[in-house]
Amino acid sequence: MAKIYEIYGTDAHEMTKALMSSADVASTISEDANIALKPNLVRAGTPETGATTHPGVLSGCIEYLQESGFSKISIIEGSWIGGNTQQSFRICGYDKVCKKYGVSFYDLKTDKTRLVDTPLRPMEISCRALESDYLIDLPVLKAHSQTRITCALKNLKGCIPDHEKRRFHAEGLFEPIAALAASLKPSLVIVDSICGDLSFEDGGNPVQTNRMMLGFDPVQMDTYGCRLMGIDP
Repeated sequence: MAKIYEIYGTDAHEMTKALMSSADVASTISEDANIALKPNLVRAGTPETGATTHPGVLSGCIEYLQESGFSKISIIEGSWIGGNTQQSFRICGYDKVCKKYGVSFYDLKTDKTRLVDTPLRPMEISCRALESDYLIDLPVLKAHSQTRITCALKNLKGCIPDHEKRRFHAEGLFEPIAALAASLKPSLVIVDSICGDLSFEDGGNPVQTNRMMLGFDPVQMDTYGCRLMGIDP
């Protein structure tokens, strides 16, 4: 089983850099790779609510990558059905991160999609996500009203258009999320567990744990997240 790296603290930026350095992430990325960072911007709420990825996770990740010689870096995300990704982007402070490091942000709600044949059914997935050489999944570990937990696997749902998200919910979420993860596999997962909401995915009742984790297998990371939350994987 692959190693899971874990760190405790309050500075998301420095914690992220330390995790990536400990795991020697740079050695796992090809020299000219197109790197996409996929945070959780489910809604227009600050990270302190327990719903969204801290901007320090983004800045720490970008700074580590740029210091390691990588320049093709972007942030990609599409917020929940009916949500405004650009508003979430500003409220969470990602605009400042992009400006400081010269990184572009792409709203996947407006991205072109490709029909992919998954183990469940054909599924429309964002082209930017599919065409990235190295996809970094940056979820928040928190509870979910339907799936009990949302972490690495469910965070990939931001890479599909709204009509697919609606269909996911109609299908019960579990099987389509698994099918999506089988067809869109992140190369790296860095979990923001600094203050996730342990009762609801929308935030509002955050629990401060001051913890972050890094691993290369999203199923393993979700399994570990379940155990931390007292849920049978």
